[in-house]
Amino acid sequence: MSEVTIAVAADITEADEIRLLLAEAGIACVLQPAETALGGPVGDGPCRVLVEATAVEAAIDALRDADDDSGDDGLG
Repeated sequence: MSEVTIAVAADITEADEIRLLLAEAGIACVLQPAETALGGPVGDGPCRVLVEATAVEAAIDALRDADDDSGDDGLG
């Protein structure tokens, strides 16, 4: 299966928040550094949040629902 980037987080704290939201929706994700295409450990910089291609729609819906609940218009 292929993985698709659904978000780019500013740092590991934001990425962990996204990962928790997705986990609550039953969606597994992987974090990768945004500065390199090679992957590797995530540091303090920006990072990509990836999900399986088959889970993209559900992941986007989960993030939109969380955004709607927070009252923030950042994702949609």
